[in-house]
Amino acid sequence: MTDQSSKGFPKVLAVAMGRINAADANNNGLLLRNLFAEFPRKNLAQIFSGGDNGDEGFFGKYYQLQSKDRRIGRLFFKLKGLTQNTSNNAFRNSGTEQPAKKNLKSLAMKSGRKLLMDTGYYEIIFRPRLSNTILQFVDEFKPDIIFAQGYNLAFTWLPLMLSRRKHIPVVYYPTDDWSNARYIPETGCHGLLPKITKHVIRSTVRKLVKSASVRIVFNQYMKEVYQERFGVDQVVLMQGDTRSRYDSIEPVRLVDNEVNWIVCTGDFDRHRLPLLCDLDEACETMQKNGINVKATVFPVNDLEELQEHIDSLKHIQFEPCPSHNGLVSYLKGADILFLPERFDETVSLIRLSVSSKAHLFMFSGKPIVVYSDIITGIARYAREEGWAKVVSERDPKQLEKVFQEIIENKDIQKDLIQTANSISLKNHDLHQIQNKFKILLQNVTQNNQKQ
Repeated sequence: MTDQSSKGFPKVLAVAMGRINAADANNNGLLLRNLFAEFPRKNLAQIFSGGDNGDEGFFGKYYQLQSKDRRIGRLFFKLKGLTQNTSNNAFRNSGTEQPAKKNLKSLAMKSGRKLLMDTGYYEIIFRPRLSNTILQFVDEFKPDIIFAQGYNLAFTWLPLMLSRRKHIPVVYYPTDDWSNARYIPETGCHGLLPKITKHVIRSTVRKLVKSASVRIVFNQYMKEVYQERFGVDQVVLMQGDTRSRYDSIEPVRLVDNEVNWIVCTGDFDRHRLPLLCDLDEACETMQKNGINVKATVFPVNDLEELQEHIDSLKHIQFEPCPSHNGLVSYLKGADILFLPERFDETVSLIRLSVSSKAHLFMFSGKPIVVYSDIITGIARYAREEGWAKVVSERDPKQLEKVFQEIIENKDIQKDLIQTANSISLKNHDLHQIQNKFKILLQNVTQNNQKQ
């Protein structure tokens, strides 16, 4: 144990896919920056695969996986590059250029790459390995704990391999039920390959969970299911923030004071984008009923990707996602906060997920509307705890009715805000979360020393 560790800060090696940068809009980056905020940088290191934005990073030391860290690694990175280039070119050429003539060979190669990616079989073929370089990195850092999150097979195998090789205890903290949602082919392939990958995932995750010294989950729903699934105890730590940060930031509005301003933010993918059309329709109805209303979306994803959707909406404006503090100023300036999730065939995949925006909305002191199938974790959390109005059927008319009810009824506004404030302090107080997390890690290192 190092001197710094004896003062209460173990040396932690995070084995996590995306680099934890000094600052970015990535939800997992925010989570880990919050969890490890009090740790000295020199006591934090990360093994990662991508997401490097070029800044100095939040952790003190980094190791990015190289070709030598995978079986047939050179081929893996070559195929990875080809897949990314194909996707980028397809996006750039869509609707603007005539596609190049495809010969059978290139079509077969593209189909093969997509099949390997969709089924996750590439993870099995290009399984990670402990190269001398990665082992040297670990030996030089001398971690007391490996912090693992999974999210794909490689990053589930790696912490297991390192823990067994170097006899380092593992803390496992996934923020959703990723192993049930990964590697579901969109190509309609339901044969042997997806079944093989699913079997390997379930087996590997079970080994990681069973071997971990501490297992942390993101919410109570995950805890209940994981304890039954794996037969071992789970500790709940949700995303957190501080009341003082919100109190110190002034509200900002992008509309006049007489306008009822609806604000939302997030990653607007194929699941959430259609729900903005419902929001627009609800705004249209309110306008016809004499209620002056506008909505603003701050998407985390690139505005260029959303351009065709932006052009089709009458009452919604899109703005670039601001900084962490900048977003709070807009949330505080809003009249209603809108949290859409999904209603499509994939709702069961996020039944254990709670949006990372939930606590941000709660702390903002404004009434919240959750628009999602009740199966999803976020809709259940809002309905059971009462911190938001929930519209659990996809229906713009119901959505409009709830918006109008909130706008016209001050008592409903007050009750929603008070409940959200209470729940935020109970489940999302960052100081309590950080202290609990630190104690968990201290106990792991102390127990490991005794063995």
